[in-house]
Amino acid sequence: MLLCQFAFYSRRTWTAADKAEDERYLRDILDAGLRNNPAHGLTGVLLVDGPHFVQVLEGRRSPLYRTLKRIENNPHHGDLVLTGYSEVSERMFGDWSVFVRTPPDGLAGTPWIPNPQLATHGQLVDIARRVSTLTTGVTQILPSEPARREG
Repeated sequence: MLLCQFAFYSRRTWTAADKAEDERYLRDILDAGLRNNPAHGLTGVLLVDGPHFVQVLEGRRSPLYRTLKRIENNPHHGDLVLTGYSEVSERMFGDWSVFVRTPPDGLAGTPWIPNPQLATHGQLVDIARRVSTLTTGVTQILPSEPARREG
């Protein structure tokens, strides 16, 4: 199977009243990805760094293209720019994850990607790979728990 990978950056379009509301928005994005991506054979990562999203997705070409179009029309993403697309021999990401930058005090204004509009496809993919292995400075957003049915 031919695998493809694309990377893009975008700007998030919502403003949350507090950290809990912000996390709910991000969890909704994660849950949508967990619903849609496995069914289409897609894996990847979404990085959230302040107002910026950096996303790498991988899978077959046509599901990737359809997903990109869906994201492009998603009101949570603004100013989306595809930085590159390539064929890959194997997946870099085995599932679908969302990571939010949580810098230590004093580094809050230092972004992962200072100028995402200048980043290349390779740079975004490398940053995504490195961030997905970090154990400090990031919070991984976990899926919502399914609603319990009262019986």
